[in-house]
Amino acid sequence: MAGIEDTLKLRAIGRGSLSSVLKVLVDIFWITACAALGFIWIITFLSIIATLSGGIVENSILGRISLHADPFRMTSLALVGSILCIGVMSIASNLRSVFETLVDGDPFVPENAIRFRKIALIIAILELTRILVNPVIAFIINIVGMDTQLQPVGILTRLMSTNFITWGAVLILVVLSQVFAEGARLREDQQMTI
Repeated sequence: MAGIEDTLKLRAIGRGSLSSVLKVLVDIFWITACAALGFIWIITFLSIIATLSGGIVENSILGRISLHADPFRMTSLALVGSILCIGVMSIASNLRSVFETLVDGDPFVPENAIRFRKIALIIAILELTRILVNPVIAFIINIVGMDTQLQPVGILTRLMSTNFITWGAVLILVVLSQVFAEGARLREDQQMTI
């Protein structure tokens, strides 16, 4: 029975640990977010060119492409997609730094507390973006007078669909940042007494 218990125990800290694997996965998420951001910007650029040229884009490599994009939808998708990708890249960068300290066996550093606060802030911004961007873009497009086939979703409707799990994660990350700050302070006190 002891053999099974030993195989089920995973090391969380140190080289070859679960933290090492998670660091690699976070790197993959970061690369994927970079690629998605590039794709969004390329599609947005092509859509702008197509809109300005009557829906047709011609070039020697791709040939003739017909794109008929709704300006409201493209603006909304480009803005939300860009913010989401940049948010994921920022979260992944901070998580990677946290996992590096775990792999090094020294997680209670003051920087990790700051990193957890940054991650909480980024997640909160992403959730607020999800709630607010569509109605704001619809408002601006209505002021400009552009016709759009999409009916904008109001802010109240978005607030009613608030993701409480996301806000719970933000609060948990704030608590974790305080735990890591306290752990770093205790570690520093211990190093001074020895």
